[in-house]
Amino acid sequence: MRVVTYRWIRLAVLVVITTVAMICIAFRTIEKREIPIQLNALQPEVRHIAFLKVHKAASTTIQNILFRFGTERNLTFVMPAVDAIYPNVISLLETVTPKNIRSIPLSATHFDILCLHVLYNRTAFEKILPNDTVYIGTLRDPFDYFISMMLYFPMMFDQFNISGPRAITDFLEDPEKHDASISIEKYAFYSFTKNRMAIEYGLPLDLLLNSRSRRNDIQRYIEQLDNEFALVIIVEHFDESLVLLKRILKWSTKDILYIRKNANRNTGNKEINIGENDRTRYRQLSEIDYMLYKHFYIKLWRQIKMELLFHEEVLYFKTVRKEVEDFCHNLSRNLTVLKIPSSEWSEKFEITRGTCDSLVISEFDFVNKIKKKQYPR
Repeated sequence: MRVVTYRWIRLAVLVVITTVAMICIAFRTIEKREIPIQLNALQPEVRHIAFLKVHKAASTTIQNILFRFGTERNLTFVMPAVDAIYPNVISLLETVTPKNIRSIPLSATHFDILCLHVLYNRTAFEKILPNDTVYIGTLRDPFDYFISMMLYFPMMFDQFNISGPRAITDFLEDPEKHDASISIEKYAFYSFTKNRMAIEYGLPLDLLLNSRSRRNDIQRYIEQLDNEFALVIIVEHFDESLVLLKRILKWSTKDILYIRKNANRNTGNKEINIGENDRTRYRQLSEIDYMLYKHFYIKLWRQIKMELLFHEEVLYFKTVRKEVEDFCHNLSRNLTVLKIPSSEWSEKFEITRGTCDSLVISEFDFVNKIKKKQYPR
């Protein structure tokens, strides 16, 4: 009798322990899956942002995200002083100065967001932006960046006197022969073919001109950028970068939706071939860009590794973004509102015709719209 009773007691204890353990595991799982939304709810969204708009590195797509976020909240953007042919450019040769940006609008007390083309300089940026500004950048595989730049600005083929299927190979076999900005030191900052991304990240001229002998100094400068930028988006992992951006800025899923901007147009140079040694030649030409890209590529994945349930949220974001893009491309009278239900990653939200308009509006039109609002006179 005692043996039977003892066995029943052991069984009862085992059932209780197992049940408690299962409840604890379930609770922890629920707790973990709720963390993303809880963090956003507990902490205020970031509204002061400096985005370094790098050419041909998905920067116009990111800029649209910032423009939508800012206009919906009546935030103030830094605008160029001159009404130039390219309203999205503050300067291609220098950082922000009192002469190349407009003064703070009468309706505001400070600037909130900087996201137009200008060279990076932390000291200059800090003079016009709040102390709690979060700094964001973008980078792309340097060789792909170079090809994209050449195709997007086809006048460069005429300028460099290259044409036909071998145009890229001909250029890279002797770049100094074709591009004066490479061969003449005083034109180094004008270059769009050599270390252009490093130039836009504010690399000092002496390091740019002495890259072979100053590699340690260049690496120190890159590490300084690492400390100054909360995130550098890597184009080859764009959706992962945006989900990380959302978490850093405490934004919503709706805030980071996009329809890709400025994909390469038909330039009439479809027959361009890439030679087997072209990528290696470009690596030798733009070695600083490669150092920069490698550093922040590694950093992105180091940041992602620290995130909880990250890839699940990326999958959710890809699904929702595709649904929104399809809706906006096929607007009809029968369906004027797309309703996205709530999930562990997002509160429920709606996409309207107005949302679609702001997703697809051209960069120049969006800049001019903001400019007219901030400076009505």
